[in-house]
Amino acid sequence: MIAIFQDMQIHETAFVVSTYRSLHEDVSKDNYAKLWNNPATNALLPTIFKEVSPYEGILHAIRNRFFYESLRSFFNKHKGGTFINFGAGFSMYQFILDDSVNTIDIDKKEILDFKKDRIGKWTAEGKLPHRNIQYLSINFNTAQKEEIVYSLRPLITKKPTFILLEGVLFFLNKNTTDKLFDTFKVLQGKDDLVGSVSYISSIKNTKVYSRLINYFDKNNDTNDSFMHQTIPHSYYEQIPNYRLARATSEFNLLEEYSPAHSSIKENEILNEHLYLLQKM
Repeated sequence: MIAIFQDMQIHETAFVVSTYRSLHEDVSKDNYAKLWNNPATNALLPTIFKEVSPYEGILHAIRNRFFYESLRSFFNKHKGGTFINFGAGFSMYQFILDDSVNTIDIDKKEILDFKKDRIGKWTAEGKLPHRNIQYLSINFNTAQKEEIVYSLRPLITKKPTFILLEGVLFFLNKNTTDKLFDTFKVLQGKDDLVGSVSYISSIKNTKVYSRLINYFDKNNDTNDSFMHQTIPHSYYEQIPNYRLARATSEFNLLEEYSPAHSSIKENEILNEHLYLLQKM
C-alpha cells in the first residue's frame, strides 16, 4: 500500500482505518481514533470514497463497534484478562475498555514502533488514560507456530484471553490462516474467545469489490502482496477446538448501529463478515 510517511514505511491503511472510526465516533465509540488524524490521510479519503465506496467509513465504524461491544461484555464478565490484537494497526480498543484489561498489540515492527512512541507521548500529555500495553512484532507469513507461541506466551500474565484478528485475513493465504488458528488453540483456555473478520466469496461478484482491487493495484507503491483471501462461513464451523458462537456481518448490523444507513443495499458495499469463536 501507499506509505504516507516514506521514511518510516507506515502503511496508509492503519491511518485510513483510524480516520474512518473518527468520522463516525457515535457509532464506533472510539473517541481516541481522531488522535491519528493527519492532513495526508484526509487528502486520500475523497479519492477512496469516489473510486472504491462512499460507505467505507461507516462500515469500519460498525466493525469497531461490534468488537468493542464483544470485548467489553467478555472482560466485564470476567473482571479483566488479556486482549491480544493480531494486526493491531492503530486500533484503540484498550483505551475504551476497563483498565483491568491488559493488551498485547501485534503487528509489523515499523507500525508498532511508531504506535508505541505516539501512545507514550499522548499518555504523558494526558490525552490517553494509562493502560498496560505490550508490543510484539511478528511476521504472520514467515513465523512458525512454535515461534509465535514462544514469543507470546510469557506476555500473557492475566486470563482469560480474547484474541482479535481484524482486517488481516484478506491479505493472508489459507496456510497462514490455518497456522494462526492452530496457534490460538495452544494459547487459549476453555471459553476464551477469538474475533475474526473476512469476506465470503460472493463479494467477488460485486462492482465495489472490483473497484477495491483496482484501487489496490493502482496504488501499491510499496509492492506489498495481497492474497485477496475470502473465507466461507463453513470454515469457521470446522476449526478444531472452537465453537462458532456468533456470525454476523456489517450489513446485518447497519440497522442496529446506524439506522440512518439501513437503506444501503448489500451489493453496494464491501460487506465484511464478523465472527466470534469460543474455545472448547
